[in-house]
Amino acid sequence: MFSDELRLQYDERFFYHHLLTNSHLIAFTQPPSRQCPTYPRGKLEAVLTQSLCCKARLLHYFPADDDSNNDDSAGNNKEVSASGRNADTDYSSWCGWHNDHGSLTGLVPAMYLNADGEEISSPDPTAGLYIKSRSGDLVHVNVPSNALCFQIGETSQIHTGGILQATPHAVRGCSSAEKTARGVSRETLAVFMEPEYHGDMDLPEGRSLEQTQRKETEQHLPSSVRVLRSRWKKGMNFGEFSEATFKAFH
Repeated sequence: MFSDELRLQYDERFFYHHLLTNSHLIAFTQPPSRQCPTYPRGKLEAVLTQSLCCKARLLHYFPADDDSNNDDSAGNNKEVSASGRNADTDYSSWCGWHNDHGSLTGLVPAMYLNADGEEISSPDPTAGLYIKSRSGDLVHVNVPSNALCFQIGETSQIHTGGILQATPHAVRGCSSAEKTARGVSRETLAVFMEPEYHGDMDLPEGRSLEQTQRKETEQHLPSSVRVLRSRWKKGMNFGEFSEATFKAFH
């Protein structure tokens, strides 16, 4: 049996799931067709509104048990250089660098829980979600408590011929060097929106794979992110692209 408190938490998560799956159109108020005339207008909206393959997942990040994951080289800066070892290792102790391979991912603000399961503020100002911009800048993302966050996935990058770019991201754990951070976990809800298995993975007419993932952008990807040309093939469907992606990472 669920306690009233736990039931309320689940009810809130289902509310967030509904909100995320019905707020995605906000992310596409600027149609890619303005920059790519051959983009089939409304394609992204159709995928997200008609697909039966949206997945909501409660994500639990276990407490860190050593200091090896966090070099304090970033301090409390929200934007730092993304070059060198730090970008690939020091900011990915809770979740390694990757792109989501679907169309769009919706996220709610993260919760931090102490060893007793009580909600607390993050005890480490450098912990949390990090992303890389197209120019390689490393950005620490702090989502306000009353906001939602959306990340572009690789399927949207393909469907728009590179007008939209997938968001490389990782999650940095709390440093156990901070006494107050020991035993602290991170919780969030992610809704992964994507085509159904047989959905097409076609580029817009006239767009090439080189335009979809440009060399100058590709060079800023973390080393653990597999480039699209190693997984995407002309004529494949979303299921086949998914299988190629899973095989590349596992």
